[in-house]
Formats: sequence, structure tokens, C-alpha cells
Amino acid sequence: MNRLLMCGATIAFAFNAASPAMAQINDTAPESVDVYDANKPIALRELEEAGERWRRLYEAGDWMGLRTLYTDDAVLMSQGQPKIEGADAILVFLQRLSQQGAKVTFAFAPEEVEIEGELGIVTAKYRMDIAFPGKDAVKVAGRSLLIYKWQDGSWKLWRDIDNFASDVTPEDFE
Repeated sequence: MNRLLMCGATIAFAFNAASPAMAQINDTAPESVDVYDANKPIALRELEEAGERWRRLYEAGDWMGLRTLYTDDAVLMSQGQPKIEGADAILVFLQRLSQQGAKVTFAFAPEEVEIEGELGIVTAKYRMDIAFPGKDAVKVAGRSLLIYKWQDGSWKLWRDIDNFASDVTPEDFE
């Protein structure tokens, strides 16, 4: 069970394939922006919505689509797991549960979203439900620190650190 939980703790809430709107507006990195500004630029909204885009692709099993959300040199550091380097290695890791027959669903709640030059930084709460056929779902919750790079007209996930957090519970998402 601990191994399942450790595998389940891997939450790479990655980022978007470039939205056409973003690419048309600006092909260079957006300037630093205060996240609390009521007139948020589209680049900041893209970061806020990145977890939802990642969730849809992961739950649909769209591994090619998910791959477009990562930089080639992306790194995943998930609680209890060795560091995983490279987008292709991350995808192999992310596919493991579904290849074992599990249905995996996510919830993602951004807490802080900031842009600093060509980097987008997101801290978020997450919940992951892992259900193998005929068994009750295991629910894992925690917090992620996600760092994106502005690349080819879109935000790409570059660094993903996930961990359990005593102040985040599965019930926070109900």
C-alpha cells in the first residue's frame, strides 16, 4: 500500500500546449505581473488554468498531448520517489498506474500564481484518487510547486515538486 501511495503522490500538474490566443498575442515571455491584479493578462490566466488542462489530458490517457506540456529537460520530484529527469521519462512514470488497470482522477486548486520573467511559478493543493478494479479508491492529497518556462509561445512544465502536506486533506476537495 505504501508503494501505491508513493506512486500516487506523483502529481505532475503540467502545463498547457500553447493556446492559440496566447501565441497570437505575444511570442515572447510576458513581463512580471502582480497575481492579484484584477486585470490579469492572458499569460497569468494560462498558468492558473494549467492544472485543469493537465488533468483533462492525463485522465483521457492522451500521452502525446501530455508530452507537449513539458520541456524536454523537465524534472519531477515526488515524495518518496527518486528524481525523474526528462519529459519522456516522466511520461513513462505517469503511465504506470493506468497501465496497471487503475482509474486515476485529480483535483487541482492553485494557491499562488506568479510570473517572473520567463518563469511561471504555481503553488497548488492537489487530490489524487487511485482506484483499481474491484477496490476502493485510495485518496492522496498534498501540495505541489510547479515551475514553468515560457517556450515556443506557451508555458511548459520545467520543474514539479509534489509532497504530502498535513494541512491538505482529500476532504478539502469535496
